[in-house]
Amino acid sequence: MNNTDQKTEKPDLLKRMCSVAGHEIRNPLAIISNSIYYIKTKLGAGGAAVDPKIAKHIGIIEGEVKNSNNIIEAMLAFSRVKELNCAPAAVNSAIKDLTGAYQFPPSVTVKAVPDPADPCVNADMEAVAYALRCVLDNAVQAMPEGGTVTIEASHDAARALLSITDSGPGLPGGDGEKVFEPFFTTKPRGIGLGLTIARKFLEQQGGTATAQNAPGGGARVTLALPLKP
Repeated sequence: MNNTDQKTEKPDLLKRMCSVAGHEIRNPLAIISNSIYYIKTKLGAGGAAVDPKIAKHIGIIEGEVKNSNNIIEAMLAFSRVKELNCAPAAVNSAIKDLTGAYQFPPSVTVKAVPDPADPCVNADMEAVAYALRCVLDNAVQAMPEGGTVTIEASHDAARALLSITDSGPGLPGGDGEKVFEPFFTTKPRGIGLGLTIARKFLEQQGGTATAQNAPGGGARVTLALPLKP
């Protein structure tokens, strides 16, 4: 086998490995979720009060199942090429949908700043929404003690811009490229694929994803898409 064949085979092997691993891990996670649901139903039968310690540990199990499913989802998004379904869309709707659906911790203040011009792009907004959630997850996790996250839409002559700014410690060493490297993370948990996937989805649509330290402190990640002519 020559070097070209080996280079072609490795991505295919990675894709297959992630798919098989995701399937095999999701099955027991689904069983755990169903079992927890059954236990909660039995414990609360007849309106009985659940022991706070038991309720706490059930919550821990549910949280860990959710985290595990999120990791599987990230692995699959990283390893697969997403088939895009592009259509005209206004960028302000992306901000509205994101802030309406995202579950922010009580300690995080959210500021949504729409673009008065509400520019239009031709994009797969499902992929854009996924990328925005990845960026927002990163911003919220950068502020474990709480803070402010600003989600803003704007535009220049050629691009619509969606930026998320947090009030956390900023980028490590001020390096805006480092954070997009696969598996790079400064957090004690997580596999460091969120921003990598965000950039991947934007580049598939002719866009870009960049990061820098914000002037007032914290980090800012900007997703840019070509404006619809």
